[in-house]
Amino acid sequence: MTKESHLCHVIIASSDGYFLKRIFEDSKLTKTSNFYFVDYLDEADTKYWLNHLEYESAITSFKLTDSQIEFIWKYLGGSMWEISDLLGKLIPCSNNNTISDQHLTDFIHKRIEENCARFSHYAGISNNKIRLLKEIYDLSEKKNFLRILDLKALAEKISYNNNTLSQELEQLVRLNYLAFNPTTSGYQIQGKSMFYGLKQFLESIPDTFY
Repeated sequence: MTKESHLCHVIIASSDGYFLKRIFEDSKLTKTSNFYFVDYLDEADTKYWLNHLEYESAITSFKLTDSQIEFIWKYLGGSMWEISDLLGKLIPCSNNNTISDQHLTDFIHKRIEENCARFSHYAGISNNKIRLLKEIYDLSEKKNFLRILDLKALAEKISYNNNTLSQELEQLVRLNYLAFNPTTSGYQIQGKSMFYGLKQFLESIPDTFY
């Protein structure tokens, strides 16, 4: 926070879009503030980073192959923290300046399994939650962002109204399962590893459930 001519300049950063929306609206900042969306790295930047580990991350113990870079992009996307965490775990596994595909696969699949378990814990035995997650997954396969209006058909089939559905989505945002963009009121799954974790969870549900 800085002060100049008795004006305060405040930058608020948060991954919780609902929190930012509440601050923005409760403080009546519509005419005095702007939102800035900070997304994951795009494909080009992610692959550049992974192709230049020595320069970008000071990693000299191994280099990744093109197929390994593609594998990381597929399952982690441009999630900077997840990629950085993965690279740190791979360093002790390096041998002759390389990383085995098995080590890479094991680490990434472990993260996906952890996310699968998070969805399983969240849903429990609730039919409504499982069907909501299935609808979110199906929509996310087709589009990058979904709106609450996209879930109208589901809400009509099960016991959700506007308030309870909004509350459920807000809970998913607070748990970092979904991201909420307050400028578009759109939702998206929180990264590719969460998407594949959700996919694995839903594949464990018998078809007869739906």
